[in-house]
Amino acid sequence: MITLDSVRPAPYRTIPAAPQGAASEAPRLAETFLCAALFVTVLSSFYVLRQPAPYEGLVALLGLTCIAARVPVDRGVLPLIYLLLILQCAGIASAFPVIDHPDVLHFVSISTYLSVTAVVFACLLTRNTGPRFAVLRAAYVLAAVIASLIGIGAFFKLIPGADSFLLHGRAVSTFKDPNGFGQFLVPPMLLLIERVLEGVARLRHIVAMAIIGVALLLVFSRGAWGHLAVSTLVMVGLFLLITRSRSERKRLVTLVVAAILVGAATMTALLSNETVGEMLLQRARLLQEYDIGSSGSRFNIQEKSIEEILDHPNGMGPWIFGNRYGLVSHNSYLGTLLNHGWLGGIAYLALTLVTFAAGFKASLVRTPWQLSTVAIYATFVGYAFQSLLVDTDHVRPYYLILGTVWGLIAATMRHKARAARAPSSASMH
Repeated sequence: MITLDSVRPAPYRTIPAAPQGAASEAPRLAETFLCAALFVTVLSSFYVLRQPAPYEGLVALLGLTCIAARVPVDRGVLPLIYLLLILQCAGIASAFPVIDHPDVLHFVSISTYLSVTAVVFACLLTRNTGPRFAVLRAAYVLAAVIASLIGIGAFFKLIPGADSFLLHGRAVSTFKDPNGFGQFLVPPMLLLIERVLEGVARLRHIVAMAIIGVALLLVFSRGAWGHLAVSTLVMVGLFLLITRSRSERKRLVTLVVAAILVGAATMTALLSNETVGEMLLQRARLLQEYDIGSSGSRFNIQEKSIEEILDHPNGMGPWIFGNRYGLVSHNSYLGTLLNHGWLGGIAYLALTLVTFAAGFKASLVRTPWQLSTVAIYATFVGYAFQSLLVDTDHVRPYYLILGTVWGLIAATMRHKARAARAPSSASMH
C-alpha cells in the first residue's frame, strides 16, 4: 500500500549510485563545482532590473560547468530537445522576412537562449538527481525570500528608495513588472507547500512561506494568484492519488483546511491596511476594463490574433503583430503561432501536451524524488494554464521549471529501468 510515508524521499545519500567508474558520473570535485554553480545561478534569478541580467551569464557558466563535469544528454530529455529545436527553427524561418525590423534578432536570440537554459537544467537533473534538486530548491527559495523582503519593504515604505521597487502601487521588487515578479514567486511557494504536505517542514520553511505569501498578495497579480491556485489543486490532487492510506488522506485534508484558514487570517490582517484593501478589491475582479471592450481589449486583441494567424501560416515574425495593433495577444499559444508560424505553434502545443503526459506518468512512479516531481509538475501545469491569458514564452522561471520537470522525468525513467533490471540480475546469481 502506497502512502506518503512510503514515497517520502530517503536521505539523498542513500540513493543507489551508478557503478563505480561509470563515465557518466562526475568526479567529486567537479560535482562540487557543479552544485556551487547551480546554486549561484538560481540564486541570481531574483535580480532582473538590468538586461542582460546576471542570470543569463551565470546560466552560460553553468552550462560550461556541466560540460566539464561530463553531464550527459540523457535520451529521456530528447523529446524536450527535439520540440524546442523545431520551435526555434520555425521562429527563425518566420523572422527572416522581417529580419531588418528592430528587435527581431533580439527576440530570436532570447527565445533560443531560454530554450537552451531549459535543456541545461534538464540534463543536469538526470544524474545525482536528489542532491542537485535539493540545491536548486534551496537556491530558488532563498532568491524568492530576498526578492519578497525587498518588495514587502518597498510597499510599506520600510526601505530607502522604496518607489524604485513599486509600479502603480504594486510590488515589483527587483523585477520590471509585478506580473513577472508574481510568476517568479509561485514555484518556490509550491516547493514549500510540498514540504508542508510531505510533513517535513521546519520553522524556516514556514517563515519563508509567510514572507513569499505576503509578497504574492502585494503584487496584486491575478495571473500569479490563479497559477498558485491551479498548481496547488493539482499537487494536492496528486498527493491524494498516490496515497491509499485513509489516515494520510485525512492528514492532507486537515493541512489544506488549516492552510486556508491561516491564509484567510493573513489576508484579513492585511486588508486592515487601507492601501492594501483598496488595491485588492480593485485587482480581485475577474474581469478588468482592459479585458473586455470593443477595441483594444485583451479579448478583442486575441480575436484579431486568430485572424492574423489564419492569414500567416509562416507567422508574422517577432513584434510585427504588436507594432500593428499596439498590443500583444497575451496568450502564449496564440503568440507562438504569430511569432513562430503554424509549425512553431504546433511544436509549442505538442511540448505542453507531451510534458503533461510524461510528467503525470513520472509523478506516479515511486522514486526518492517523487514528491518533488509532483510539486514541479503541478507548477508546470499552472504555467500552461496561465499561458492562456499571459505571455510566458520569455519568462525565465517557465524555462527553469520546464527543464526541471523534464530532468525529473528522465531521472524517473532511469530509476524505473534500473529497478526493473534489478530482480532479473538477482535471479541470475
